[in-house]
Parts: sequence; structure tokens; C-alpha cells
Amino acid sequence: HFKLRMNEMDADPNITNKSNMKELFHGSDIGALRQIYTVGFNRSYAGVNATLYGKGDCFAVNADYALPYSRGGRDGTAAARQNNLLGMLLVQVLTGDSAQGKPNIPEAPFKPGTHTPYNSTVDNERNPIMYVTFRDNQAYPSYFITFKA
Repeated sequence: HFKLRMNEMDADPNITNKSNMKELFHGSDIGALRQIYTVGFNRSYAGVNATLYGKGDCFAVNADYALPYSRGGRDGTAAARQNNLLGMLLVQVLTGDSAQGKPNIPEAPFKPGTHTPYNSTVDNERNPIMYVTFRDNQAYPSYFITFKA
């Protein structure tokens, strides 16, 4: 799915930045990270946390920004809680063209004067540290990182 989406974005004449793949971090509890790493992102779970820039899958440029969402020690598996194990994913994300995000939006907004949506939203258009995507196949988890708190 990810490769197909990348090819679609690269072929779309309405996308300025094409697929624009970035390696970004995604933090969550160990159980959720295992599920994502095994079967991929599922947007039906998105929007529980970090909805300031949209109700999608959230990714951070730096690991320290994703760290607060790595809650394995509190609500992950029993073994993770016992060992104070935290985790995050290093993810290949197709950010494409980005717009300024807004709280709780269910989709990226349309580009001005078109019926073409942006591919992602960001916290800051000039220097983003957080991206939100709204399609599950725009993100591929490359590495599952675990560490002790």
C-alpha cells in the first residue's frame, strides 16, 4: 500500500513536493506500537492524542517530541510496565504538500482555489516539527525502537 501511494503521489501533477518522504518518529504505548509495526497504521485509532493539527496519524521530526507519547511504562503490556519499557517507531512518511494544521480537523484542507487536498498538515509551515497524515498508506513503520525509562 505504501509503495502504491508513493507512486500515486509522484505521478499526481497537483502535488508540488511529490511524495516528499521523510523519516519521522511516532510515539505511543508498547501495545499500540506492536500493532502498528505488525499491520500498519489504522486511522480509526487516530485522534485520541495530539489532535491540535488534525485527527490523523501524528509524526515528529525529533524523537524528543514523540517521547511523551511513548507510554509503555504506564499502559503498555505487563512486561513493559514491569521493566519501565518505552517505545517509538521510526517511520517513513509521505508528507507531500503540507498545510497549517487546525485542531480536530478530520482531513487536510483543500489547496486554495482547487478541489485538491493537501497531503498532510503541520504545526508550522516554515519550520515544521510535527506532521499529521490522513491516509494510512502514507506511513510505513521502518524501525521499532524500545528503551528503558
